[in-house]
This record gives sequence, C-alpha cells and structure tokens, in this order.
Amino acid sequence: MTTEGAAPERTLSGTIWSEVDRALSGITASAERAVLDVIVTIPRDEVIRGLKALKADEALAFDYLRCLTCVDNEADGMDVVYHLYSTEKRHNVTVKVHLEANDLFVDTATTVWRAANWYEREAAEMFGVRFRGHPDPRTLLMPEDMTDTFPLRKDHPLAEIEVLQGEGIAWGVEE
Repeated sequence: MTTEGAAPERTLSGTIWSEVDRALSGITASAERAVLDVIVTIPRDEVIRGLKALKADEALAFDYLRCLTCVDNEADGMDVVYHLYSTEKRHNVTVKVHLEANDLFVDTATTVWRAANWYEREAAEMFGVRFRGHPDPRTLLMPEDMTDTFPLRKDHPLAEIEVLQGEGIAWGVEE
C-alpha cells in the first residue's frame, strides 16, 4: 500500500487508514486524507475484492454503501466513487477506482451490497459507466432509447447552459 503526498504518518494520522491498510492486505491501494476520513484508490481489477474485504473485516465492518457515484475527468477518464459507512463502528471511507475514457467498465458491487443495484443503474445512465455482471441493467430515469448522451458528463450538450444558469448564484456573496 502507498499513500499520496507527504509522509503517511503525518497526513493520515488520526484516521482509520492503518485498519483499512491491514484489511486490504494483498490488494493494491493508495490513500489520501479526506474531509470525513480517508480516500482509498484501488485498481479496477481489485476493487470488488477490496470492497468485500472492507465489508467483512470485523474491525471496520463497512456494512452500508452510502452512495456510489462517478467523477468525470473528461479526457483523463472517469472515477467510480464508493462512499462506505459502518453503522456499528460509525466511521467512513471513500473508495475510488479510475477508468480510462475509452474503457468505462467495472465489475458490479451488487455482489457486496444489494443497494449498489440502483446506484449502478443511475451511474450507467448519467455517466455511461457499465457494471459487468449487474443483475438488472434496465434504465431508471432516462428513456430506454436514449443511449448516446449522458447528462452528468461534462461534455453533455446542455452542460454549458447549466453552468450559465447557475452564474451569480452563490452562498454568502455580498455585493
């Protein structure tokens, strides 16, 4: 395991990284400090094994998939982001997997949490990421015949209009 940036002892001290690192033994991972705790990046071919380890580990017990979403990095690809929570231990971890722009496939997390079903269906429609082995890849929000546009991607035709509509809207801005 590796950590990004400065010395891991300093940047990740006071987090659950040491427990996560132990649970992910034998799995390639890197970590960085986040607002709630730690962001762990795991390669695509190891992510499901990593998610299962984080859920099964008694000291971590990440039994709740709080959210699954994506981050569009445009030409640099897409990150699939899993926000995990332990209802018993009351701690968080974020797991990211990077996908290349021309290869937006990752294995389904429905084998770890049933709740991933809806999250993955939404991510497929909104970002174009496909989840191998998904048990029910039907659409949730978009018309079934709309397969060539993904509303939450930065290259979506309406993205520029949405940004313009939001101009001037800010919290706590005084003139």
